[in-house]
Amino acid sequence: MNDLRIKIEALLFALGRPLSRAELAKQLGVSAEDVAAALQEASQSGGVVLVDDGTVVELRAAPQAAEMIERIRKDEYARELGKAGQEVLAAVLYRGPLTRSEIDFIRGVNSSQTLRTLTMRGMVRKIANPKDSRSFLFEPTTELLATLGVQRAQDLPDYNDVREKLSKLEDAYRQKESTEVSASE
Repeated sequence: MNDLRIKIEALLFALGRPLSRAELAKQLGVSAEDVAAALQEASQSGGVVLVDDGTVVELRAAPQAAEMIERIRKDEYARELGKAGQEVLAAVLYRGPLTRSEIDFIRGVNSSQTLRTLTMRGMVRKIANPKDSRSFLFEPTTELLATLGVQRAQDLPDYNDVREKLSKLEDAYRQKESTEVSASE
């Protein structure tokens, strides 16, 4: 059973989202009873625990680490967003929902850490990607929209103009890129 517990923890960690017991059983090719037994075993280990409400299972920090986690989160929230955070928020607000690779494309650099920080701060959230179940989309949270004083992203200043300009820039870049590829062949 230890092997199944390890697989459940690894799957939850890799996906970064809660999974139902039924999803866990299906993904791992085991019975619901096997999942229940592995979850029982997992509830007694380490600095990471499986939180199980009877339907959905999620990875969380162990209660013994709560004070440390809270202190680190406060330090994280106290820091300025910086240029990277502002760029990612602008991309998500004006072009979202987007995958991490689309955000990376827009910015020209890896945005993983920035997205992690913005997610921790409750400014963006991951949602399922309907086009590719292996990736997530990032969208603004209602908390972010409320902080900005808007009810929806479309209420942001110059929303339609900015989206149109971004779309034209992306089309021009893709056309240039495809022309360069054709010329090199």
